Amino acid sequence: MADAEREVDDVRSGDVLSVQELNERIASAIENTPALDGVRCIGEVTDLHQNSTALYFTLTDGDAELPCMIWANRYRNMDVDLEDGTEVILEGDIDYWVEGGKIDLKPWEVIVVGDGDQAAAVERLRSELDERGWFDDEQKQRPPAFPERVGVVTSLRGDARYDIQSAIHEQDPTVDILVKDATVQGSEAPTSIANGIHHLDRSEDVDAIIVGRGGGSDSNLQAFNTERVAEAIFTANTPIVTAIGHTDDRLIADRVADMAAITPTAAGEYIVKSREEFLASEVEPLEQQLEAAYQTFQQEHEHEQELAEAVDEAAAPEGLPPIYYKVAIAVLLLLLLVITGLWLGVI
Repeated sequence: MADAEREVDDVRSGDVLSVQELNERIASAIENTPALDGVRCIGEVTDLHQNSTALYFTLTDGDAELPCMIWANRYRNMDVDLEDGTEVILEGDIDYWVEGGKIDLKPWEVIVVGDGDQAAAVERLRSELDERGWFDDEQKQRPPAFPERVGVVTSLRGDARYDIQSAIHEQDPTVDILVKDATVQGSEAPTSIANGIHHLDRSEDVDAIIVGRGGGSDSNLQAFNTERVAEAIFTANTPIVTAIGHTDDRLIADRVADMAAITPTAAGEYIVKSREEFLASEVEPLEQQLEAAYQTFQQEHEHEQELAEAVDEAAAPEGLPPIYYKVAIAVLLLLLLVITGLWLGVI
């Protein structure tokens, strides 16, 4: 213990920086580097969002990304209208945010080039697949009402697999879940995702397949805008549900899939919700019909009893209760038996 304390004291006696001190050094180095002042960079705008203070977006060339920020009052004076997929040339300074430890480009000039290559390629593919009929509702199929085994194509290191498992098992713990590990972003992702779909569809006895990941930037989600993944979904015999976190049906994979869920949790709930929908649409109406039939039978039985009592009362002599009429008949039968017996005895 003493040795460890001496070692800590020795380290502290040297040049040990706090996080803020180190960040300030980085910021100072960036500010004092002329090559990072007034830089010009071309790329596509993605993940655009803004508030009353500033406009935030990511500049990408398809392989790398750079965070950017423009103050709201400066953006209003630029006379440009940025949106996701716009290709731009930015001129500005590289800045380092000390408190957050993040670097970004703060442009003072924005030149709009047009639609970016990445956005244009996605739009061309979307139009082509639409013409092929891959988005048509007639191609969609619903998962079975009582799935016994569900396949999941996602990264084993992501949270999506746990969200899906929890959503399914909270409602039906008997469902078996088979997770196929896949790379969900980067250049290898389309092949990895497609192979995972093919494996579960052809090699495993699954009733439905969920394909997806957690949220991410537009660049990180581009694997789900590729023809390879779209084809794997479209050609699968097993119903496919996409679960690409917090997207709004703007990805091609969502359009091709049999159903697109807004989150992995929603996808899991949808898979087992079909059981509840079956109970609501089939079993509950049947139960109501049986209850109505029983009530009708009971009412008819009570009506028949009332009719029988009315007939008995109508057949009885006027002024005599029905019980006296029955007693008189019994006495007459008894006398008839006595007379018959006497007659047989005389012979």
